[in-house]
Amino acid sequence: MGNHISAVQKVLKSRVVRFISMLFIMLSVGSVVLSSFKEFQQFSWLFQSFIHFASLAFLIEYVLRIYSAPALYPDMPVYRSRLKYILSFYGLVDFVAVIPFVMTYFYWDTEIVHIIILPYVFIVFKLIRYSTAFQLILKVMKSVRPELLTAFTACLIIICFSAILVYFVEKGAQPDVFKNIGDSMWWAVITFTTVGYGDIYPVTPLGRILCAFISFVGIAMLAIPTGIISSAFIASMKDKLSKKD
Repeated sequence: MGNHISAVQKVLKSRVVRFISMLFIMLSVGSVVLSSFKEFQQFSWLFQSFIHFASLAFLIEYVLRIYSAPALYPDMPVYRSRLKYILSFYGLVDFVAVIPFVMTYFYWDTEIVHIIILPYVFIVFKLIRYSTAFQLILKVMKSVRPELLTAFTACLIIICFSAILVYFVEKGAQPDVFKNIGDSMWWAVITFTTVGYGDIYPVTPLGRILCAFISFVGIAMLAIPTGIISSAFIASMKDKLSKKD
């Protein structure tokens, strides 16, 4: 049985399976996108049929990955290794990819079929398994996780402080706009990120000063995680090049 499991895992990692899986993923996402255009409504049956067929292929892949999971975790008991895969990030993404195949049998001719297919777009995350670029991004993000956590925590503290402050500054002048701290939190986020939708903004002099201050602080603070990630990418590429030499 161990040889069979290893053989299945080897097949799943082969270039042919990787290529077919990526092709099905891209065509599936394309079908979901094209089905939203009125010009292609006449082909909606074709898109739904392909999504159904692709989900069948993903279901077969999902079952095989569960079966071959002990090859990924040889130090674990069989049932624990399979459970670990099912609850892993890739396991959950693979599960979402098979939902349309299972559920559309019951709801194919109903409106709910569109709701069932909606989470299907998450199969784009399956590309992470086959893309070296995505894997590099995840590796880099993981290597600087403590630094990023510190930077984002500092940003969150500033946003919360600004939201509370602007609420008490503006609630008297704009009681219908800054109804609660939740509304001011929205203002703080779009101001801190320098997006500035203009749907909510301070009108008092103190509120405007605070708005300008948060905008400048946001530019500076958002540059910190950008610099951390950039440095990690450069270090990762240098390490990769040094190994080649």
